[in-house]
Amino acid sequence: MDSQKECVFVSEKSKIFPSTRLFFSFLLCLCFVALAIGTSNISQSMVCMVKKPDTNYTCPLAEPEVEAIPCNHPKQFAWSSIQQGLIYSGQNFGSLFMVITGWQADRLNGKWTIVAAMAFIIVSNAVLPISAGASFALVFFLRVLTGFGDALLSPASSSLITRWFPPKERPSALGIVTSGRQIGTLIILPIGGWLCGSDGSKFLGGWPAIFYLSSVVAAAVLVIWVVFSADKPSKHLCISHNEEAYINRKIEEENIGKRNNRKNTPWKAIFTSKQVWVAVAALVCHEFPLVIMLQFLPKFFSDVLGLSNTVNGLVSALPMAILFLSKCLSASLASYLTANGYLRKTQSCKIFNFIASLGLGICIAATPLMSNLQHAIWAIIILCLANAFAGLHTPGVLTAIVQLAPAFSGIITGLAFAVASCFSIFNKLLISQILRTGSKHEWTIVFEISAFVAILPTIFFTLWGSAERTEWASNRVSVPKDADQKSNDSGSSTSSTIQAIAKYSMFLSHDLTNSA
Repeated sequence: MDSQKECVFVSEKSKIFPSTRLFFSFLLCLCFVALAIGTSNISQSMVCMVKKPDTNYTCPLAEPEVEAIPCNHPKQFAWSSIQQGLIYSGQNFGSLFMVITGWQADRLNGKWTIVAAMAFIIVSNAVLPISAGASFALVFFLRVLTGFGDALLSPASSSLITRWFPPKERPSALGIVTSGRQIGTLIILPIGGWLCGSDGSKFLGGWPAIFYLSSVVAAAVLVIWVVFSADKPSKHLCISHNEEAYINRKIEEENIGKRNNRKNTPWKAIFTSKQVWVAVAALVCHEFPLVIMLQFLPKFFSDVLGLSNTVNGLVSALPMAILFLSKCLSASLASYLTANGYLRKTQSCKIFNFIASLGLGICIAATPLMSNLQHAIWAIIILCLANAFAGLHTPGVLTAIVQLAPAFSGIITGLAFAVASCFSIFNKLLISQILRTGSKHEWTIVFEISAFVAILPTIFFTLWGSAERTEWASNRVSVPKDADQKSNDSGSSTSSTIQAIAKYSMFLSHDLTNSA
């Protein structure tokens, strides 16, 4: 068998469209769709679940021949602002386990790790409506379990991307995969708004149906994932010999090595690496303002703009749609620019991240200026523009995290998102404390704090950020320059690969434009 493998002709050409690895990226995207539906559902359902304080309203006295209807819906809860903040941040507490799951992500079977992640999402969402009436602590615990599903999925997907995609294709793959978060949010917000409305409340009691639907979607994705996915290209039934050989050769040039042959995790190098901590800090500044976009936006539209539940769900989905398009298009553009040699990997990450952070900070800071009914449309437009800039973080810091140490991408991803989760917990509790009445003044404070944090990476990531593979990330001694040149693509073969990636970028852009 070994002699036969040595004689296999390795073609320099392997188009990404159509290809098995592109299909695999869509499978990972589906998993993030299920995750986003299972985590973002709380943002819309919380508006319906919590009683709004109304001290001026009293129940009319019941007349003898008329049935008295209680003022408060029996499935609404009088949770305090601290309790609401804990429920919002419950998934972030679960995400802290990324420190552990990320450590093992590069050693474990990625396929079955994601199966476990989907199982946590299914169970936690299916049980929540029943548990909500029994105990606040149970609701918090179930949200922690949902976050644990995220802690399994995110590092495993990063590790799978490094096994399935050559370096120059990873920005595009990362854009497709992580865009599932926006697609899932885009799906659940309008549906959740309708279920919370007067018409949807007749279906399974209103907001409980949001969580049941989340479980059903995750179960369907689980079945698809088990049937069509694989831990690595060599285990996939549909991949061609040419594509498998191409992927293996490109990844072999990175000196990543096989999982069971890798040296021990270089913990000291990771924790003392300036590039790693700069990327982690930039990720924190990216995630911090997105807390508003992903979980508090429906509350903002309800408190300040006074939108109804149904309209609220539809409008809240618009910024998510813009974020999805921005991530996919910017990631494809970054892949094209780096593959054509217009930009180096680090240059590309710094430029995209600078534009993303600057634009996001300015738009968030400007939102409170339009926070009234007369300027509601402008407020929505600015928030959509803010998400358009936020999407550029995908070919920015998110790509840098994956590229710093491909052999240990799961560990670094787990570390980065665990730190980001700590700050997200603090942010959600802080926002819940500030928004005691939901006034415009309180929301202005929230937006300005987020804008300040969002703009910080324009300084430190631009100066010290990197997307180059670190010296300690190699499993073996680097290939000498002369030998490495022999393994590089020839001029014609490089052009063919570049053309394939360019065609994929144009296809994705054309397809997204038409669907929009």
